[in-house]
Amino acid sequence: MNVRLEIAIAAARAGGDALRLRAADMGRIRTKSTAFDMVTEADIASGVAVVRSVAASIADARFVVEEPEVYSLAGVVRGELDDPEVWVIDPLDGTTSFIHGYPCYSVSVACLSYGQPVVGAVYNVPADEMTYASLGEGAFLNGRRLQCASTEEIRQSLIITGFPYDRTITLDKQLRVFGHLMREVHDIRRDGSSAIDCCHVAAGRADAFWEFGLMPWDLSAGVLILREVGAVITGLNGEEWTVDVSDVCAANPVLHTELLAAIQRGLRG
Repeated sequence: MNVRLEIAIAAARAGGDALRLRAADMGRIRTKSTAFDMVTEADIASGVAVVRSVAASIADARFVVEEPEVYSLAGVVRGELDDPEVWVIDPLDGTTSFIHGYPCYSVSVACLSYGQPVVGAVYNVPADEMTYASLGEGAFLNGRRLQCASTEEIRQSLIITGFPYDRTITLDKQLRVFGHLMREVHDIRRDGSSAIDCCHVAAGRADAFWEFGLMPWDLSAGVLILREVGAVITGLNGEEWTVDVSDVCAANPVLHTELLAAIQRGLRG
């Protein structure tokens, strides 16, 4: 296991430990972009724990963190997504689930080089599952090597999605696609952590994933994990994923093509 991956795993676990400590008393809850986009003191505590863990091993590390308060609290340097090396952190992916005690939330840690992930770790805290990958070395779940499912027909597929905090145009698009796909696929699941969703596809627990309105910290670790098991993740027009792509579709190569076409049919209504 390479050093950067060991650092990512340790940092994700440090964030998970911080969340466990806050689960019974998560502190003040406030909203961000909308009334449905919430942040707790646990988000901040996890973020500080993650970046301090990385910085303890890499003194000059640069970061992109979902919660901006973390930079000053942890005394670390804000980076850019196209830096030669930057650590991209989601300290609590699934805040709504965490607030309600629903057992599906995660810590996501990725190291990017010029905008592409080279190391990623996603810690599913309630399940105590660590999924991780480094470029060219495969993806693993608690030490077990992963491979995505080989399902090729959309009607046989179990797919995962999430719903956006933007309850206007973005939600309207998602509901059109959801309604269309519900008539074509075997079934659909929604748990509330896109990072975990990517890991479920990588582990073969689900066949595909799509979602609108995601951010780089939501996806960076999951993208690498998916790629390392042979899955394809692109934008909804079929373009290669970059940090600028927020609407995504992921599956094995054959199913990806079929699912992408079905999503486009759903968008057209």
